[in-house]
Amino acid sequence: MKYTPLGRPARRRSVTSVVLIALCTFLAMTLFTALLSLGTCIFSWGGQCYHGYESPYSFNVDKAYNPDWMAWIPDDVNITSLSIPGTHDTMTFDMVNNIQLQCQNYNFTTQLHAGMRYFDIRGRLVNHTIGIYHSISYTGYTFTDVLLDMFAFLEDHPTEAIVMRLKEEGRPVGDIARQWNKTFEEVFNEFRFKNPETSPGFSKYLYEVPASSPQSAYLPTMGDLRGKILLLENFPAVERHYGLVWDSDLMELEDLWVIPTIDQLEDKWAAIEANLNLARQAPDDNSVLFLSHLSASFGVLPIEAAAGPLSDKSILGMNDRTGQWLDDSSTTGRTGIVIIDFPGKDLVDIVIEQNAGLAKRSVEGLEW
Repeated sequence: MKYTPLGRPARRRSVTSVVLIALCTFLAMTLFTALLSLGTCIFSWGGQCYHGYESPYSFNVDKAYNPDWMAWIPDDVNITSLSIPGTHDTMTFDMVNNIQLQCQNYNFTTQLHAGMRYFDIRGRLVNHTIGIYHSISYTGYTFTDVLLDMFAFLEDHPTEAIVMRLKEEGRPVGDIARQWNKTFEEVFNEFRFKNPETSPGFSKYLYEVPASSPQSAYLPTMGDLRGKILLLENFPAVERHYGLVWDSDLMELEDLWVIPTIDQLEDKWAAIEANLNLARQAPDDNSVLFLSHLSASFGVLPIEAAAGPLSDKSILGMNDRTGQWLDDSSTTGRTGIVIIDFPGKDLVDIVIEQNAGLAKRSVEGLEW
């Protein structure tokens, strides 16, 4: 009988081969998941993308570089005459896994060098310090972190000025803080006078006027404010005022932030446009500081308000609406402080360019 030879038995894979196959499979799945999470960004050519949201006026503030733009503003120009870009919930850039609360995608230093000069800092008493929060969520940063970055920037860029809204974001956190029995104002003053890390900077960089001064003293000229921090006081103060009181008669404030659905984004834009027009048309008499929030939430996501919803590309976000409005304007003019979520280079640059009429034209090489 003739036997047909059987094939050789398959060799067993080595442990190393099995591990390599498993590793390659894991890496392939990880890459696929990452690409999937980018959504439309993979196929986007018309603008900047983040988490699948696309907008030509958002997400790439790291490309803007305006570290000394205030150097060209004459000393006698009032702070209320300026167009100033700023960020809303400034310190939320690391909250990448919380799309409901993240409002920024680049760190504080990047924002400063991009040309941002207004910052929204929200603190809660946490044990023996002030932690920076958005709502009930900790950003991972403290008031000390914020101040030291501000002081370092002003040390390196003495022609610039910073406007800081300091808001008490909620009740004290933790047993020690609750038993501590100190007010937000008292802890703020400890940062001013007792904290060895921050008190030297406070004495050098905080814009202060005598306690008996009227609130209008906190509407300084650029010369008075250069190299300083103007505080917008958004916490209960008993001892004295430390800056311009938030939402006082000296502020024209747009902050329509409760936007339940994307259909109400049109209402939000109407409020922004009205305040921008008011800033353009009102007498430039240093009587009021204009602030317009492009941000919204409490229904829509912050990123949806900024860049428009994924579900309907025909609905523009507030960054694009504002950028286009400024681009389409036949003339430059005051916007006041424009407060932005997920800002982009083009939006920051065009807000700064509104100061062209105030600039020192005699400076050789100045371009706007």
